[in-house]
Parts: sequence; C-alpha cells; structure tokens
Amino acid sequence: MKHLTKRLLAAASVSVLAIAAQAETRLIANEPGPNKGVRAAAVNYIAEQIAERTNGEVTVEQNWGGALFKTNAALQSIGLGVADMGVLIGAYSASEFPELQLAGLQLKPAHPWVMMQAMYELMSTNEHLQQRYEEMNIEYISTFSLSPGILACSGEGIRSLADVPGKKIAHTGSSTDIFGELGGNLVSMPIYEVYQGMETGLVECSVTYAYYAVASKLNELVNTVTDMHFSPLASLATFMNKDTYDSLTPEQQAIIKQIGRDTMDFYGEMLADADVKAMETLTTGPKAVDLVELPAEDYARIAELFKPSVANWKADASAVGTDGEALMAELYTLIDKWTAVMEKDGLPWERK
Repeated sequence: MKHLTKRLLAAASVSVLAIAAQAETRLIANEPGPNKGVRAAAVNYIAEQIAERTNGEVTVEQNWGGALFKTNAALQSIGLGVADMGVLIGAYSASEFPELQLAGLQLKPAHPWVMMQAMYELMSTNEHLQQRYEEMNIEYISTFSLSPGILACSGEGIRSLADVPGKKIAHTGSSTDIFGELGGNLVSMPIYEVYQGMETGLVECSVTYAYYAVASKLNELVNTVTDMHFSPLASLATFMNKDTYDSLTPEQQAIIKQIGRDTMDFYGEMLADADVKAMETLTTGPKAVDLVELPAEDYARIAELFKPSVANWKADASAVGTDGEALMAELYTLIDKWTAVMEKDGLPWERK
C-alpha cells in the first residue's frame, strides 16, 4: 500500500509539472536593430513586463539584429509564424502594408508622444485596419515614434539643397526620397547598415536621429549634421502573429494589450531624455559636429519635394483596398486630439 501511495504521488507530481509546462508560453521575438539605445530598452521592457504581469506564464525569447529574418521580410515572417512577435518598420513593407507607412511620411509636425498616441488609436480602432490585420495574420500591440530626422554627413555635408547633387546618400525610407529628386545618389540600405556604409565610403550622408547616431557611434564618423526640420515618424510598431495571440487566454491578451499602451509612455520619456543628451554629445566636446541650418527658401521647398512620396503612398494604399485620403484625414484628426491632450495635461512623465 505504501509503494502504491508513492507511485500515485509521483504520478500526480508528474501530472502537475506537465500541466504547468503546458501553461507556460514562450514567445519568440525578432528585433531588427541591436540591443542598444532607447528602443532596445523599450523592447526589453515589453518582454520583462509580459513575464512579470503574467506571473511567468508567458515569456519572451528576444532575438536582436534581425537574427530570424531581414527587415524587409518581417511582415510576412510574423504573419507566417517564423516569429511570434516583432517590430515592423513601415518603410520596408510600404507596398504590402502602406497603412503602417502612413506615419513614415512627412506629414503634420507633432510631438513624438502625440504621434505615437495618434497612431495607436488609429491602428486600434479603425475597422478597415482590423480587417487588414486578419488578412496578414497579425495582431497590433504598440507603436514607436522617432525623434525628428537629421541629416548626418561626413566631410562638408549638406549646407544647402544645392549641395545634394552627386552626394552618396543612404536611402533608408521615404524621408530620403527628396534627395533623389534633387539629384543625390541614393544607396538603398537599412539604417542599421549605415555605420558600415559610411565607414567604407559607400555613403556620405544619412538621415538619422540624434539618439540613434550616438547609440550606433555614427557620430564618430560624421562632420556635419543638417537640421532638415523633418517631423517625427511613427511607422515602427510591435505586432504579434495572430494565431499565437489567439492561443493566449483572454487575460493574457488583455495584459499584453495594456503593456503595449504603457510602453509608449515608458519609451516616450526615455526618447525625450536621450535626444537631449545626444544633441549635447553631437555638438560639444572634441568630436563635436558642425550643426547646419539650411537657407529659409530651402525649407519652403522641402514641403513641395515630399508631394511625390505622398502621391506614391496613396497609390500603394489604393492597391490594397485602403482609402488613403480618409486614413490620412483620420490620422490628422487624431494628431490634433492628442496635441490638445498634451497641451492641457502635459506629457505623462511630467504629471508625476
């Protein structure tokens, strides 16, 4: 009887362990960038919060530097389940997922936090977008914004638009289209390859962001930074594979959705702080760059130069059955809404 009791207890223990093992879900995630800088910290925050808030029932195995698939294959790969979760960048899926790239255009200037909130509401509530996610087998979680783009160059750089013809400029997204219009020599590459491209002389200039230029050490290779008066972009977003998301319990789904919302405030505060510190690094000390302002007439011309990229985006939207005009108008309305919230209540980290 004693031996039978032991066997029953052992069997029960194995069953409990098996149930516990089945209850644990590990999400395989892919991040196109390296594990450095403020967005990397936010990606780690998502993983940590998922594990913490689900009491370890759901964990994230994070892969960096596009280890699982290249940036331009992210949309299809997440939809197929190559990864359960990952960051999509609008510029690298512009024709397949133009709705995400909407916030990668140079549109209405706004604070980066406002851009994130506006895109989050658009991506979370627009009924047509929910249908599109179903088609692509993905689930929207959160959005990342970039600070306003700057043009970092080796050598004399760009001091007026007349300096663009012949310059070798990294083509990292639609914000760089205007340099092709002006006669620049565009070299297509992800932003993560710009350091190597500039180090080898493949490119002379790249649109980048203050915090990322410092995090990637690009600031050590450049001599000038031109303020292009670009608006912040918010065309980077975390998505999950739809099948993986649906396999989670409703409670786990709700937790992940809330983490997606919380991440924007967490990241927004870090981004603001990192950008201020990065600009200090760029413009002071022994390796300080020359900060350049374009002539006033050049800034007026830039708005006109972006019109073809907006027209191309509308054509891409139409090709996938999306009303580009309506979606853009909705985003503009949401930008106004969240700007008013910011002006009335302040930024979340300033309310503490």
